[in-house]
Amino acid sequence: MTDIDFELMLQRYRGVHPLGGDGDTSIVATLTSSIVDTTDANVKTNRLTITEIDDYLTYSGWNLWDLLARRSTEGESGLIPRQEYETVAFVQQWLKFPYLYDLITEAAGGADGLVELARTHSSRPADKLNNTRAWVNICTLMGRGLLTSLGLAQPHDRLHELNSAIQFQRRIQHGVYGPGRGFISGRNYKPRILDREWIDRFFEERQPVPDVEARDFCRKFNAATEVFGFLLMFDTRSATNTSGPYELPDGSVMLVRDHFLREPLYPWIDDAAGDLPYCVTQAMIFDASAPEFNINDIGTTFTVDHADYWKALTHFTVYRKDRWDSTELTRIDLDEQRRIAERSRQGVARLYRRIASMSRRDRIMAGVLVYTREMMAPFARPVGLWDRFVHEEQFDELDPLTAQAYFPLTNGQAQDLLPRAFVMGEAFIPLGRSATW
Repeated sequence: MTDIDFELMLQRYRGVHPLGGDGDTSIVATLTSSIVDTTDANVKTNRLTITEIDDYLTYSGWNLWDLLARRSTEGESGLIPRQEYETVAFVQQWLKFPYLYDLITEAAGGADGLVELARTHSSRPADKLNNTRAWVNICTLMGRGLLTSLGLAQPHDRLHELNSAIQFQRRIQHGVYGPGRGFISGRNYKPRILDREWIDRFFEERQPVPDVEARDFCRKFNAATEVFGFLLMFDTRSATNTSGPYELPDGSVMLVRDHFLREPLYPWIDDAAGDLPYCVTQAMIFDASAPEFNINDIGTTFTVDHADYWKALTHFTVYRKDRWDSTELTRIDLDEQRRIAERSRQGVARLYRRIASMSRRDRIMAGVLVYTREMMAPFARPVGLWDRFVHEEQFDELDPLTAQAYFPLTNGQAQDLLPRAFVMGEAFIPLGRSATW
């Protein structure tokens, strides 16, 4: 195997394409179709061409690299074998999700219904069908590449499933963002997806941050709930999402951030979360001294040179949502914010004890549970299919090919495969001219 200069590859994708908007322009210039842009017409197409599929895979490789190179998202955890469970989950998604995507599309009323489902849910806060979920099918596509890298599949296998996965994602993207680039990396990293009525409400109900002590509490509340959600989801960002920045009448800007704290999908939730709400939503307003806000495709906020944006915070308002299927957001006072922050910190301690007592196999499978359920339930629950998927479709049972891939992916090969898959785009293997419908 040829040695790769990963330091160089983190500077430019495949040594050619840069980060950010310039990188988006550069990689799109290599494509021969407009597949990465959605229109009312092209999301209705049921069958893509081989060229369109390969172009989508090409852009997806750069997009993942851009996300990781900016944020250094990937790493190792001494508690949770994250790279191992991620790779197993990616393969499981590739083998199971495309069929389920077709069922969801049918239940939603076809392509138009799926677009409307995504638009309706993503336009309101505290909903997991959000801008992050417009991206998560990338993991399904990575599963295809990993399985191929292990020699357990060929690039041209399951062409129908590959087509279904890509068109499902494009329809979700179209619903979340509207016409144009389906990735936020092609929209200047500004996912302004909430209906204006929510922004107007948050502005009208804004609560001032009067001094440094109050600002410190806001920061600590954000950290406490974020860390709890992060560990609750086994070292993933599935429990957090940010949208914006939204421009306000007085010249300030708002970020809206959700932290999901009590997700009933997981057996460890009751012990860890106690009586925490399903979600807390933070409406945060910053004055003109704030740096430029950018938000990537997994809802993570970043600024130029990692500038500290908390110093510009002027208003911080917190809301709670008690159930996943509720549309009610209730503003909470400072005393309740303190209680939620404390319960979150206590929950982290309980989670650490529980996870530490688990075997390595159990930790890996718990991570697989999170990485598969988090990327399917937000689509399946609103159309009433989730219970069927779990009980009739045996959603949590490993596909036989996933089981075959489990050992090589958990005995050290994951650490060899993931850097090349992520940094070099090797998970997005093109079909090439040999593939035909």
